[in-house]
Amino acid sequence: MSEKDGNDSALQNMIISGSGALGIATGAAVGTLVAGPAGTLIGAATGALLQDGMKSVAGDIASRFTAETERERMGAVYILAQSQVVQRLNDGKKPRSASFFRPRERKKGKILRAEAEELLEGTFLAAQNAFEERKIELLANFYTNVVFRDDLDSSHAAYILSLLESLTYRQLISVVVIGNGTLMNAIRTRDFRGGGGLEPLQVGVLFELYQLVKLDLVTDADASYILGVADINPSRLRLQGTGTELFKLMAPLALDFDDYGYFVNAFQPIH
Repeated sequence: MSEKDGNDSALQNMIISGSGALGIATGAAVGTLVAGPAGTLIGAATGALLQDGMKSVAGDIASRFTAETERERMGAVYILAQSQVVQRLNDGKKPRSASFFRPRERKKGKILRAEAEELLEGTFLAAQNAFEERKIELLANFYTNVVFRDDLDSSHAAYILSLLESLTYRQLISVVVIGNGTLMNAIRTRDFRGGGGLEPLQVGVLFELYQLVKLDLVTDADASYILGVADINPSRLRLQGTGTELFKLMAPLALDFDDYGYFVNAFQPIH
């Protein structure tokens, strides 16, 4: 069996595992994602580069990791991201410039992989380690958004990927909640200075938010200093800098109360 055939077989197994994790039928997914979509689905030449690169990296990753849990997570990311990519191409959306999807030549003739392929491998590895499996959808959204944005430096994207991997799912949802702003008028409107004891849920969420502040992802809308958890006024939190980019790269995301209810319960209004 050739290396290509071996990678295709491993990719097929990874897709089957990912389909099972997502609860979708495997037949059509395996046929399209292993063989590649029909030419009419690919679109322009850059779209073909994007699709071919995704399949190549996915096949290589699939051949290197054989644990079922790993295959489920990485297969799910691949299915979700590929589905979104095909949909955007069919909708006429243009991927970023072709150079992002082509190998790069450096000094002394050294050839580096395409930035898109490096970033996809990083996305797969983040999925492999995602014990909070609800991050899988966020990772798929991240990669899809990056490959359709020419205004985002690849090194900055790699840093944002490291945040997706290191932050908890609840911290990432806090970024979404703050970025959306829809809950900010329904929660506590003062900080926690001199407020007495904290509930266990408040302690956890406040310290998670404070880490986001220290990472310069979140700030106070009035530019007030946040030097500790007691200085946090939940209703005045806003995203800044990389926090805004992180929010954009996780979209679109349909949340229900099970996802964001902790934020409401931790910061109920004071009457």
